[in-house]
Amino acid sequence: MKKKLVILLAAVGTLSILGGCGSDKKSTTEYDASDYVTLGDYKGMEVKMDSNYEVTDEDVKNYIETTVFNMYPAYEDSDKTTVENGDFVNIDYEGLKDGVAFDGGTAQGTVLEIGSNTFIDGFESGLIGANVGDTVALNLTFPENYQSTDLAGQAVVFNVTVNKIVNKVDMTYETITDQYVIDNFSSWGYETVQDLKDGIKEQLTQSNESGKEQDTQTAVIEKLQEICTVNSLPDGVLDERVKEYKEEMEKSLKEDYNMGIEEYLTAINQTQEEFDTEITDYMKQNLEMELILTAIADKEKIEVDEEGYKEYINSIISSGNYESEDALMEEYGEDYVKSVYRNNKAMDMIRENAVVTYGDSAAE
Repeated sequence: MKKKLVILLAAVGTLSILGGCGSDKKSTTEYDASDYVTLGDYKGMEVKMDSNYEVTDEDVKNYIETTVFNMYPAYEDSDKTTVENGDFVNIDYEGLKDGVAFDGGTAQGTVLEIGSNTFIDGFESGLIGANVGDTVALNLTFPENYQSTDLAGQAVVFNVTVNKIVNKVDMTYETITDQYVIDNFSSWGYETVQDLKDGIKEQLTQSNESGKEQDTQTAVIEKLQEICTVNSLPDGVLDERVKEYKEEMEKSLKEDYNMGIEEYLTAINQTQEEFDTEITDYMKQNLEMELILTAIADKEKIEVDEEGYKEYINSIISSGNYESEDALMEEYGEDYVKSVYRNNKAMDMIRENAVVTYGDSAAE
C-alpha cells in the first residue's frame, strides 16, 4: 500500500513517520492538550534497559555457526566421475527461451544436491548419469504457477556443464580455513578467516546500534507514559480518528487489492469485533501520546523553525511517495503537519535529556 503519514506510535511505540495501511489525517476539532494531561518530570527521566548491545566474540561465533555455515556450506572435491541421485554437483548452466538467455537463468560454480527438488522438475534428474566434464542440454518446461509470469508454463533449454562432484564437509568454527573464506566471501573483500570474523562483528555491531536506538526510543516513550497522565480525551476525537482510519483502510484495500473489509478479516482470521477493538486501542494510544507531546511542546514553547521544518517536509515527501508538498498538504493540512513536527521536536528534546543506562550498569 502507499505509505501514509502516521503520527506518534506504531505498534511497538516508536515515534516517527511510518508506512501504514491507513491515513491518520486528523479532524479539525480544536482543544488545549494541557486540559487533558497531567505532566510529570519529563526532563532527565531515568530509563534502565537490560541489554548492553555490545558484540562479543561469542556473538560472532554463534552467528557464524548458526547462520554462515547454513547459508554457505563447505565442500571438498571428490574422485567420483558419474552423477547419481544424492550427489552434490558443481555445475555451470545457462537457460535459454526461444534461443535467448533469460534473466536469472545463468550461473557458474553452483553446487546442487541431486534429488533436493531445488530446481524445476527434470533439471536434477536430467543430470543423473552425466559424467564430469559433460555438457547436457535439458529441454524443460516451467510450472504454470511459477513466480515469474514471463517464464510460467514456458518451454526452455538449460545447457548444463558438470564441473565436478563434491562432498559436503562438516565445517566448525575452529576449522574454518582461509580457502573457505575465499571461496565464499572474496566478493565481499574477505580473504582470511580473521577478515570474515571482523566483517561479521562489524555487521552485528551496526545491527545492534540500530536496534539500540529503536529500543531506547521505545523505552523512553514507555517511561514518558508512566510519569505523565492522560486524564481524559477530547470529546468525540477518538471516534473521529477511528472512523477516518477505517475509511482510509477500506479505500486502500479496494484500490490496491480489490478486497472489501470482510474479505480482509477472513484472510487474517479476525472477527469484526476483534478488528474494531484493535484499531480503537491503537488510535487511543496514538491520541494519548499526541496529547502528552503537544502539552510538552506547548509548555516548552517549541516553535516550528523554517529550516528544520523544510527538511522534515522533504523527508515525508520522499518516504511517503508524495508527488509534491502541495499533495501532502492537500491530504493532511499544514496545521496538522506542523503539529506533528512540533511533537517530534518535543520527543527529541525528551530523548536528549533522558538518562539511559544499559546492561550491567542498569542493574546496578
